Amino acid sequence: MASPLSHPPSGRQSAFSPLAEGPTEPPTGPSLEIQEALARDQADLQREVILWQRWIRYVAIMLAGGAVLLGASAQDLPVIPLIVVTACYVVCVFATAWIVQHIPASRPRSWLPGLLVTADLVAVGAIFYLTSIPLVTNRFLILATLSVALSAFYFGRMLGSYAAALSIAIYIGIGRMLPPFVPGPQVISLTANVSLFVIVSGVLTYTFGQFRARMNKLRLFCKIVEEGDLSGTLELSKAKYPDDLTLLARSFEAMRNGLAEQIGTDALTSCMNRRALESRLRAEWRLAKRRPNGQLALLAIDLDHFKQINDTRGHPVGDIVLQQLAGIMKSTARDTDAVSRFGGDEFVILLTDTGWQGALTFAERLRRRVDDFTFGPPGNPMTITISVGVALAKGTDPITPDELLKEADRSLYKAKQQGRNRVFA
Repeated sequence: MASPLSHPPSGRQSAFSPLAEGPTEPPTGPSLEIQEALARDQADLQREVILWQRWIRYVAIMLAGGAVLLGASAQDLPVIPLIVVTACYVVCVFATAWIVQHIPASRPRSWLPGLLVTADLVAVGAIFYLTSIPLVTNRFLILATLSVALSAFYFGRMLGSYAAALSIAIYIGIGRMLPPFVPGPQVISLTANVSLFVIVSGVLTYTFGQFRARMNKLRLFCKIVEEGDLSGTLELSKAKYPDDLTLLARSFEAMRNGLAEQIGTDALTSCMNRRALESRLRAEWRLAKRRPNGQLALLAIDLDHFKQINDTRGHPVGDIVLQQLAGIMKSTARDTDAVSRFGGDEFVILLTDTGWQGALTFAERLRRRVDDFTFGPPGNPMTITISVGVALAKGTDPITPDELLKEADRSLYKAKQQGRNRVFA
């Protein structure tokens, strides 16, 4: 890590102000703010799903209860128990809808979908138990399959698996364990029915649960981009068995790349701009923290006496000089490094997996190439020099990305203070 240096005097104008405040230890995953924002979005989605599904539940129980009650007199069915089951189910659905409407939550309530699935299956099982002979209770598994599929699709594998297990328990209960409410022959192939249901529900739970998990990854990726971090990658675009979701992920990644190129590039020099460099620095710093010997170097670069060029030869010539300097820096850097224009005539180069010796060697080579280059338009050549400040940090150092930037800026100030056209670390 670069040794502490004195701060530049307050009169010096510098583009190297700190990054946005963050935790002392950079996170190894999405930031806490992004995780909280994603949790709020998921809570809102859960609320919307529960609210629109309640009307389907109301209609379904009313149609089922109405059909059963209309035939109750002819078949001598238990009217009061059916009314009780229907009323309890409606109250449960109404209560969950009231909770999500009137009690805000910043995170999804995992117990609410579980409560609704339990109410769905118990209500359907009770209706079958009260109205059907044991032999035809296997029809319950057909409706239970629908509940398993919807649970896994909207809320994930855990709830889908719970719905399947509860369905099997209810089916065995009404088919064998409870005394028949409606006299009739018993279930003959209970084991075969359960086995078939396990296979079908397992496939549905895995398929829809996998889809939900991939959708959650895609949503996280979109939230990270939405928060302004364009440095991430999306593994869904490289799926072993591509499908429509894979194509959607590839489209999102292509849009992200185009957006990153547009908003992360300096228009004059085609280098990274400050925003893109700060994002890249955070990402590389997180990687360095994960590696046992992770380290990175930062070079702060300033053109010496650039204001005189603008004043004596004009800003168009100054722009040409900046473009030529950017070309030298990009041709000197590796493909894995990042060259950025931080503002005015100040640049920053991020050297990944680079120690002190490598950073100093690179800085001196860059300084000499600039010193030997003839700048300016044809017929009006000039020579210029640069000052370079070097800072380095290892993954084990208790330093943040903004502190590393300030360290490089302090080294740059020392290089200029000691006469310019030099490297200081």
